[in-house]
Amino acid sequence: MTTIDQFPAEAEISVTDFRSEKKLTKSLRAHHRLRVRRRNDLLGVFLDREEWGQLVRYVARLEAEAERREDEAVCAIVAARAPGAIFEPGSPERTAEIEREYERLVAERAASPAVRT
Repeated sequence: MTTIDQFPAEAEISVTDFRSEKKLTKSLRAHHRLRVRRRNDLLGVFLDREEWGQLVRYVARLEAEAERREDEAVCAIVAARAPGAIFEPGSPERTAEIEREYERLVAERAASPAVRT
């Protein structure tokens, strides 16, 4: 995939040309992505299906890398502040498990007689 913001000079289509399905299809087949312009204003970008799929996969890889780096940073902070502690990444399942345990403890405490001193 070429740089995400680089388009060949001819990979543009005007709003007028966009109205022609034939011209649009031909341009997308040739360039796979097109800048859509009205006069000198950039209105948007069209991507063909394959280019869109590549973009989605690229973003997913970037997000996974960002998450991996964030986890590494958190592990370093935990290790520095609490030697011997184990960092366990969160997940929706783990969050639900913690919430259920919290609710159980609250219910248990509410059901037990109050301790008065």
